[in-house]
Amino acid sequence: MKKDIHPNYGPCKVSCACGNTFETQATVDEIKVGVCSVCHPFYTGKKGRILSEAGRLEKFNKKYAGINYGQKEATE
Repeated sequence: MKKDIHPNYGPCKVSCACGNTFETQATVDEIKVGVCSVCHPFYTGKKGRILSEAGRLEKFNKKYAGINYGQKEATE
């Protein structure tokens, strides 16, 4: 390995939006995440967070429903 070109690799604190924290190794001192294994629906078996994301998708589709983004319209 070449000297003085690699970032420092050391302890890192990971903080989740749910309040869970844990230590790992990384090139940065702190990482903030929105979902971790404690609050992710796949691990908890709860579907509450997925429903709120579905609502955001419906809102997006409703907002941009009439825009064709430069594509030709389909002829009937």
